[in-house]
Order: sequence, then structure tokens, then C-alpha cells
Amino acid sequence: MIEKLDATDPQAIAEAMVPFQDDGSKKSKYLSYRVTGFTVMESCKLSGCHHKSVLRWREADARFREVDEGDGLSDLRKELAVSYLDLEFTRNFRLVLHKDFEILYKWVVGESLTPFEAEYVVKLRSHYTPQQLAVIKQVLGGKQGDAPFDFTKLTLTLRREKETLEIKSEG
Repeated sequence: MIEKLDATDPQAIAEAMVPFQDDGSKKSKYLSYRVTGFTVMESCKLSGCHHKSVLRWREADARFREVDEGDGLSDLRKELAVSYLDLEFTRNFRLVLHKDFEILYKWVVGESLTPFEAEYVVKLRSHYTPQQLAVIKQVLGGKQGDAPFDFTKLTLTLRREKETLEIKSEG
């Protein structure tokens, strides 16, 4: 029986990234636990393989050994971190946009807003400007060859934009 995995689970992401995933072996499961930070013995226990099997795999397969002991594990951990953070940020951003839509739609069709929703709309309007859209497009949808998504850059850019708007509105 094939176990259905939650695509937001770091373990599922790790399993999709490691070599040997197509052969259905315990190697893939074992390596996915290693990539997510488990020790060799913990990974053996969680994947249902014996430590002796891991030693045999390392001896017989240079690719496996590189991933399990060499730079391959570190590289996969970095890739997993980026993939996981990207997925989580995208999921959360989608929820924020959904909430924005719900409240904006309610406001536009003339339904009464709670005091919280009315305050939310006022704050929200300052984030929906052509400048903000340009910044988000630039950061998220940059051209090929651009630097990868940088959440810190997005946060600092949005903060600078907000401070600029606040200074202009005070002046």
C-alpha cells in the first residue's frame, strides 16, 4: 500500500528530493530522514532498515555514500530548507491574500464590516499600491538569472515603502 504524504511535510519534501526515490527502496526513506536532520541510527529505526544494510549500501554504492556521508547530505539539507521555506511562505501568503479578498469583497458589495474589518481595510489599502505590486513582482517573479527569492529583502523593501508613505502623509 502506498502511503499518501502531505506535501507540506518536510519529510515528504525530503523524500521527493533524495536519490533512489524511484526504486521504492528503504534507501530513499533512510536518506530522507538523514536530510531532515536525524542521526544514522534514528534514520535506520524510522525507515525500518538495519545499520548493517546502511554500511553495505555505503560500501557498494558511491552515490549513496556521498549523499549519506559527504557533501551531498549538506547540499540536500540546504535545498530542503529553501524548498520548505518557499512552500510555507507561499502557503501563508496565499492565506493572507484570501483573507484580504474576503474582507475587501465584503466591503465592496456593501456588507457591514466589524470594527476590526473596517480597520483592516484601512491598513490594507496602503499595501495595495502599484509600487507594492511592482516590488512583489520584482522579488517573487524576477527574470531568469536573477537572485533567488529573498524574504529579508522583501520585508526590508516593504518596510522602506511603508516608512516613505508614512513620511509623505505626515508632511
